[in-house]
Amino acid sequence: MRVDTRRSPAVTKATTTRTTERRRFGGGLRACWLAACALACACAAPAPPALAQPKPRPAAPLHRGPLADYVPAASLRWLVLAKPQALLAEPELGPALLQIVSARRLDAFAESSGVDLRHVAHGAVAGFPYATLYLAEVPEGVARTAREHFVERLVAGAVTKQPRPNLTRITGVVGQTPETLLTADDRLLAVAVGDPLLAKIAEAYAEERLKNSPSALRGSALSTLPDLTSDNLAVLFAPGPFADEWRRAALGLLESTVALGVGLKPIGHGKIAATVCLSGAWGETADQAKDRLATAWASFVASSAGHLFALNPVASVNPSSELLTLQVELDIEPIVRGLKAVVLSDVADLLQLPDERRQNAPKHAPNATP
Repeated sequence: MRVDTRRSPAVTKATTTRTTERRRFGGGLRACWLAACALACACAAPAPPALAQPKPRPAAPLHRGPLADYVPAASLRWLVLAKPQALLAEPELGPALLQIVSARRLDAFAESSGVDLRHVAHGAVAGFPYATLYLAEVPEGVARTAREHFVERLVAGAVTKQPRPNLTRITGVVGQTPETLLTADDRLLAVAVGDPLLAKIAEAYAEERLKNSPSALRGSALSTLPDLTSDNLAVLFAPGPFADEWRRAALGLLESTVALGVGLKPIGHGKIAATVCLSGAWGETADQAKDRLATAWASFVASSAGHLFALNPVASVNPSSELLTLQVELDIEPIVRGLKAVVLSDVADLLQLPDERRQNAPKHAPNATP
């Protein structure tokens, strides 16, 4: 027979209390242990990676357009664009030009400036009221040499600015005239003689910062002319309105002319072709303007300058409502002789000075006359 044994309430209470306490104590230890582990893991966890700093955006490339793109249209009086290397390499025109600007002078210029014009593909000269801007597209390595020579010529300390790589501007004084040299991408040279603002404007064009300021051939005047730079080796541009002394030229045609362009190119057989363009609102008077231009050319041919250069009286004139075009072929040899006479002749003879003023005029240079 099974006998049940019962624990006393005191024993049961004591046993239950100690067991419960152990369970509670063990659970607390586990909770503390887990918390400590979590804290340790949190402390040992690596810090989140720092956000990568954005890389600076590379500067936009400099403008690499033709030289006229660096010349402002505002206040421009005249602009000459030429291809010296091609001109001097011409079998007939090159030797003729060397009679005016000798190889010795070209060597001296290269030695003083670091730029040999015989290796310059494109050159430009622009005239403004208070300054002249010279530009050249040069081979690789020439820009550094040009900067060194430019600094050597300065009589005052050079101030050098480099707003970005491959763009350097140096300002100083040569003689008593401020001059500024700008080089861009070691391809473009720009020298402002007089007002340094022209070099700063060319710099702004190189950085394409002048979106609302048109360059020379995009201005309201010269943009009315046809493209003369592609086929010709030398081009002269002059925007209107023209000053009083020029307004009466070409029998008064320049008074109504918006812009003038003259292009020259060799055509062989000792000749060069000249194209003269006058843009304007000729409209219904185009035929009359054509006759005035033809008469003006005939008068110029008959003048002392026309005889000096032996100009061809036969020229063709083509009119339209907005453009007059005169085309004529000229002999190279008499033009070179005439230029030599102008450059080398006695100043008094050229200006027809009175006898009492000839005493102070330069003497005749040897072999001055053709």
